[in-house]
Amino acid sequence: MRYLQLHLNTRREHTESVSDFLENANALSVTWQPWEEQTLYSSSQSIYEPPLDSTPLWQYVKISAVFNEQASLLALLGSLKQSFDEKIILAIHSEILADQAWERMWLQDFKPMCFGKKLWVCPSAYELPVEAVVNIRLDPGLAFGTGTHPSTALCLEWLDSHHPLNEKTVIDYGCGSGILAIAALKCGAKQVTAIDHDPQALTATRVNAEQNDIPIEKLKIVLPMDFQRKEPVDILLANILAQPLMDLATYFRSLIKSDAYCVLAGILIKQINAVQQAYSAAGFKIIDIHYRKEWASLVGRAVSLL
Repeated sequence: MRYLQLHLNTRREHTESVSDFLENANALSVTWQPWEEQTLYSSSQSIYEPPLDSTPLWQYVKISAVFNEQASLLALLGSLKQSFDEKIILAIHSEILADQAWERMWLQDFKPMCFGKKLWVCPSAYELPVEAVVNIRLDPGLAFGTGTHPSTALCLEWLDSHHPLNEKTVIDYGCGSGILAIAALKCGAKQVTAIDHDPQALTATRVNAEQNDIPIEKLKIVLPMDFQRKEPVDILLANILAQPLMDLATYFRSLIKSDAYCVLAGILIKQINAVQQAYSAAGFKIIDIHYRKEWASLVGRAVSLL
């Protein structure tokens, strides 16, 4: 099998919006690297998620997206032209990739990482840290979430700080690779429901759960349309983006118990006030805010509906 690869050059401030467009267009992977012709400094390291404690600060960025060979190049270019002008997409070219394990190309730069005091995420190429209390086996793949992005790291650190979870029930909304769902179960949760609109993310979550010996009866993996609310849960984790978080505030309140935790991430610091206002209006009290570079996580408690 071969793949279509699209390379787009843009400015730093447009990196996320262009990447979101490509992911929504069913890109199999999205990587960032400096556009070396336009920057005074460069790096040979391409990344999917930015390294821990950092975000890409290159002034100009080259975004590379991989699609199935069957994807229509003309349709992609037409949609890009409709969504972005020449001030955003500064250059573009495409190529056909031969069959290769491209989804593992960045594995060499992914090493064991500790979050908080005792929660480790370790790729399969490494021995598990002997001092770890909680170990998660995870390799970079097609779905977002290895712990290297600040938003994911903030959620993992919150789970570590609340270990053990003492038989709590959890929803991981926008599960991506399943890393937060798996971490919650490893930290003692009784039952986790992992939800994502992307079938590829659900597949990745199943694979990663199997790799971590998660009992199938403890982890339910569903599309949003297939999720049926039964009992309200003790904890809701949502590492997505600010606008979807605000849109879902009232719905999230209906999914959790009074006084339950709601951990929100994928929020830029400049978006904190807007998200906080949406959740206050929906019946939450924001009790904590954590920061990592340009990103933040908000921790809310559900106010009684009575």
